[in-house]
Amino acid sequence: MALALAACSGQADRTAPEANPPAVVAEAPSPTATATATPPPTPTPTATPLPTATPTPTETPSPTPTATPTPTPEPAAGRPPASPDIVYIGTPTAPDGRPQVNISFDVEGDPELLYQILDILDQFGYRTTFFLQGAWVQQYPEATKRIAERGHELGNHSWTHKDFKPMTAEEVAKELLDTEALVLELTGVTTKPYFRPPFGSRSEISVPTAYQLGWTTIIWTYGSEDWRPGATAQTIYDNVFGNAMPGALYYMHTSRQINVDSLPRLLKAFQDAGYALVSMGEILGGPQ
Repeated sequence: MALALAACSGQADRTAPEANPPAVVAEAPSPTATATATPPPTPTPTATPLPTATPTPTETPSPTPTATPTPTPEPAAGRPPASPDIVYIGTPTAPDGRPQVNISFDVEGDPELLYQILDILDQFGYRTTFFLQGAWVQQYPEATKRIAERGHELGNHSWTHKDFKPMTAEEVAKELLDTEALVLELTGVTTKPYFRPPFGSRSEISVPTAYQLGWTTIIWTYGSEDWRPGATAQTIYDNVFGNAMPGALYYMHTSRQINVDSLPRLLKAFQDAGYALVSMGEILGGPQ
């Protein structure tokens, strides 16, 4: 499933130390005392209990690993398990033997355009996947609920829509977990295991961190390039259907009228060409 850094406005592309225990120093008796003293005192340094005592404190700090955010990735019902790999393309064939593709949406902008897109998808009987940005969800809770109520899958698109390349593991975790918590609260539906980083931007830190928390980093095979200056309904059609390919993942946004204008023609073209239009879960979880 394809990673290139442009999911929302551009092109694609882009760990903690421990401490040591202190040493114990034992005092030796003075040389004079040892010489004059009778044999009994010499055995007295049977301070052999000291070694026994040292291991005990060393064992206690073992709970520290609990702090590491590594929940076991578990698939939501009907969804594939999270993968540590970046996804650029899906399974080419649907269970009925037809070639299949996925057109998903990165949600942003005026909900009125989103509602028109939802209506068009209803007309074609197409249930797909919407990647949600936490700040947008917070601003438009009712629109968020509407997507889930229409039966679409929900994916994670971060909270702030910032570049993930320079982020620490803690920052990545916050972006994903805050968005997931709000979406779950509003809709009762998880965004796992689908995560599309803003701009397709990812790193050697963000990808494994997302996986440890239960998300697969999903990019795309071809983008609609609807964000580019001069983009039109025709250029969207050319970038998507013009690159028709079994198993392909395409992305669009919900913020431009050209998305609304191009969508019916796109869906009809794929259906007329014999393609099954499927969700992210279907194209990632179906038979090879």
